[in-house]
Amino acid sequence: MGMQAEGHQFTPAYPKLEVSYIDDILVAKMELFNSRNDVTFYELSVFDGNWNPMPFATTDKIIEVGYLQRKNIEIYVRAKDKDKIVYICSKSKLSPVGDQITVISSRICSKVK
Repeated sequence: MGMQAEGHQFTPAYPKLEVSYIDDILVAKMELFNSRNDVTFYELSVFDGNWNPMPFATTDKIIEVGYLQRKNIEIYVRAKDKDKIVYICSKSKLSPVGDQITVISSRICSKVK
């Protein structure tokens, strides 16, 4: 059985946590490219090495990115969590479109340097 798989891009693959303009807060600068014509919303998340959720801030944790569009995203984390944070991820948010429901959800994770 053959099937076409579609995903999205979340770069860089190995982001660096940099000093932000806020004391004791670091920032990772990411870019999301939506190559899925069936998805327009993506959820952002941050995890430690055991896939436990970590606290973070961004303008929106669920973002809208149109088909073939790019969006720059800044993920803010506490400096004290720097050594615990391992993954920054984006996951497609599925929604029914008419009678058709998207079957495949895509999650892309970048590993923090």
